[in-house]
Amino acid sequence: MKMLPLVEGGKSRIALFIAVAALLTSGCSGGSDSDGRSKAQKGIPAHEICDGTLDPSAAAALKRMSGTNRFEELAGANQAGEPDEFSVSRSVKHLHDDYLKQSECSVYKADDGSVQPLFEVRFSASRYYPSGKAHSSDRKVRYPLGVFAQVGLNGADLFFRCSTKASTKDAHIGDADYVKAEMYASINRLRGDDKARDVMVILNSMARAVAEAAGCASQAGLPTRVPDAV
Repeated sequence: MKMLPLVEGGKSRIALFIAVAALLTSGCSGGSDSDGRSKAQKGIPAHEICDGTLDPSAAAALKRMSGTNRFEELAGANQAGEPDEFSVSRSVKHLHDDYLKQSECSVYKADDGSVQPLFEVRFSASRYYPSGKAHSSDRKVRYPLGVFAQVGLNGADLFFRCSTKASTKDAHIGDADYVKAEMYASINRLRGDDKARDVMVILNSMARAVAEAAGCASQAGLPTRVPDAV
């Protein structure tokens, strides 16, 4: 076999081989796309989604009901000219505004390509909360959280005590004694053996973060562990 000559500048044939091997490796590596990121690195882990409001139990629930470990949030800006990406501080700031200005967490599977999110969560001030017992025929599951917590086929609601004042007289919602956490989700699209509980675990974790930021954690009645359904 004919030996390769030395390259200019006194570099050895070994250095040349190393350079060629590196070039071939970079050109043939799999799992990459046009933006240079590994597909395995796309999206963010469950514990970082929704401004990091998912505690370990909620992050595990999200993985179970989605069947994946990587997620994405809605990008862009909302009607208030603020980022669509969820923020606890912006959520508290816009509790008394209409829903177009509220900070919403819309969660998608990374690389899923679906235009429908796994779920959407937003928070708003409320002067009232629902009352009464659930009927066995309405296919809804109640949990002893806050003052009212319920999961249905289209998502979940969680009301908790949190006294807040509107920043202006013409606010969409005036001074209120409660905050409503609402999740929109098609429960039938989710995975898992106990989807109702997983949904409420996520909503409760996010609500606890908002209650803490709003200064009402002590009155909210939101434990770290979701009790059994009633």
